[in-house]
Amino acid sequence: MFDVRKLVVFSEVVRRGSMSAAAAALQYTTSAVSQQITALERDLGHQLLVRTPSGVHPTPAGQRLVGHAEVILAAVEDAERDLSRSSAPEPGLVRVASFSSAASEILPRVIARFREAFPRTEVRLAAADPDEAVELLRAGDVEVSVVTEVPGESRGDYGDLCLTPLFDDDFHVVLPPGHRLANVRAVPLDALSGEKWVVSSATGTCPDARVFLNSCRRAGFTPSVSFRAEDYPTVQGLVAAELGVSLVPSLALRSARHDVVVRPVAGRPPSRRISLATTEEPEANGAVAALVAVARAVGTHRERAGGRRAYTVPARPVSVA
Repeated sequence: MFDVRKLVVFSEVVRRGSMSAAAAALQYTTSAVSQQITALERDLGHQLLVRTPSGVHPTPAGQRLVGHAEVILAAVEDAERDLSRSSAPEPGLVRVASFSSAASEILPRVIARFREAFPRTEVRLAAADPDEAVELLRAGDVEVSVVTEVPGESRGDYGDLCLTPLFDDDFHVVLPPGHRLANVRAVPLDALSGEKWVVSSATGTCPDARVFLNSCRRAGFTPSVSFRAEDYPTVQGLVAAELGVSLVPSLALRSARHDVVVRPVAGRPPSRRISLATTEEPEANGAVAALVAVARAVGTHRERAGGRRAYTVPARPVSVA
């Protein structure tokens, strides 16, 4: 059986078209590359390369080996990645990927309570939107990811993960200060059917965007979207500039601007579900299981306490027709 490392050298020579270029890319000497190719040809019993004035080219046997090499090296890479994911995390470390508003509003309390039980375990945070956080989780780069879901929807793209719901995060209407509904205590969503909307999704397919679209449809209209932004601070800035109205979840409103008006949605508010994702059920009594349990307790307390920003405004009769 030939050495896979020789196959790497052979593939690089074919890719570069010369032994000297392959040697530079691999940080070998040209002589070492030549020796590896000679040894591989001896192992396989075939001439694999031929030198021509235009460079080094594979022989028919070498060309067949190129196809096999792609499969073999990809399989080796997949095996290494799989074993890396399945290996135990670094002792004394739990890595958590989270989007910014959850990282600032929820995780500090979770980490503080977690350290009471695991004072020697470090919690390391990685900034990532929910989709990126799931990629990090599946790649084995974090043990826990904070994700958002649409309540009532199937698990969809999260079907291979273990999800622990924390709480439902209500959306609020965000208006320019001079808007006709700025002084209404709670805004009926259908009263905004004719407005231009600013949304926080470039694609319109993330959970927050689906909550927004579903809510508008239930209110009997299809929203007219004027701007799509990547984050809620930008959404608020666009609303403040009177470029539209928006729905923003309460977590993202802890840093609400002073030049926008925030009002609850009349009736049952739209909401997204904040959950923790792990690749499998955490090991009992382990640090990950403890962090998940603490997060669930913090989420439950938040829901019982209302978990919503209080907006007290003077009510006045306003036509919403």
